[in-house]
Amino acid sequence: MSDNKTRISEENILEIQECIKRLCKKVSYYTEDLFEIELGDAEIYIQMPGEEEGFSLTIEEFIEFDWQMDKFNIINQGRIQTTTLTYQIIKAETEDLEFYLKSTSDFYQEIEGAELSIVGSPIYLAIACILLDSYHDDFGTGYQSYTVIQIEYDDKRNKLSNEHESDLIYSYLFEIADTTGFVFYLSKIRDNDPELAEKIEILFAKEEGDNSDPEEEIVLKPLLNYSDAMRLYVSGLQTHDKELRLLNFYKIFEYFAPIVISIDSYNLLSKKLDSPIVLNPNRDYLKSIFELVNSTNQRLKDNELIKSVINECFDMVELFDYLPESIKKKVLGIVKEKKLTYKTGKEKLTQACNIIASTIYSTRNQVVHAKSNFEATGDECPARDLEQLNIFMREASARTIRWYSKLPDYQK
Repeated sequence: MSDNKTRISEENILEIQECIKRLCKKVSYYTEDLFEIELGDAEIYIQMPGEEEGFSLTIEEFIEFDWQMDKFNIINQGRIQTTTLTYQIIKAETEDLEFYLKSTSDFYQEIEGAELSIVGSPIYLAIACILLDSYHDDFGTGYQSYTVIQIEYDDKRNKLSNEHESDLIYSYLFEIADTTGFVFYLSKIRDNDPELAEKIEILFAKEEGDNSDPEEEIVLKPLLNYSDAMRLYVSGLQTHDKELRLLNFYKIFEYFAPIVISIDSYNLLSKKLDSPIVLNPNRDYLKSIFELVNSTNQRLKDNELIKSVINECFDMVELFDYLPESIKKKVLGIVKEKKLTYKTGKEKLTQACNIIASTIYSTRNQVVHAKSNFEATGDECPARDLEQLNIFMREASARTIRWYSKLPDYQK
């Protein structure tokens, strides 16, 4: 609660009311009755979802808030920008470290035209949660749980571009990590997942003795025998950086691809040996065996490895909808289909799988290679869709691990 007891003048009230109208236009959640003007304390209260108290701002703070909201912008759910402020959500290795960071000024840095620090969650993060529908009507936005890097510009004309701002943030995190050993990850506002929320509510209801539908109970499948791919999978889930997550899932494909190719090659060779000519081979027969071996070697090249996994290890018709819209549109346009179904011809399904494999391979190369050395092919997944591509990779990787677990030991 502020100690500012200045009376609110009629002019102040008119200005505040105009501010409230602008905020209601910018944030559709708000209506004017969710703002309360306290004449005695000269403060304005802003109601937040699932919270009784909300925010309390002085007249000056509220007018400043309105001015900052004029250039409010959300970048990739993890960076929030206002007129002269930028907040990047980060995640520390432990909650204790995050608690410490929110209460210290040790990490303050000053550069020309701006100041950097690590702070607790500001009101702008709560607004971002509301705009992204990342809140619960009863439990609120949970914005207090986030830790952020704050970049405060001394003049809005000094604001960096998004790319240069990213460079500054990474430079800042590098300096902290190298100096202190503290490691941080770029993070983002958690997606509101109604299905997950419903599952959690069911779990709580069960704990309270409610008889839930047996079909809604969580039943795990029998544990699979361990493979190194499981470690890569879990590591990918724990990685906050979307590019590193892609690489972890890609490594799972690389891990199993030689096995897929070997199985196919052995099957083809076995069929060759079923021929009666094997007892008295001629020149053409022997040549065909060499061609089969050369074909296998060709498939072991990097750009062919992923095709083998995507064509053999899981049901692309089932997983197709997990792909980003941009990739789905591209694939369907090339194979000349409105959608992939189980009635889609085998040749077109193979073509679709190969296009997806090329996209994943090119995107992986873009991530791995330095900017100065990389030449785009045009097959890369757009940066804005990388998060959704990772969702596909997660599902495909899990199916591939299960595919491997079903193989007989002699094929592993």
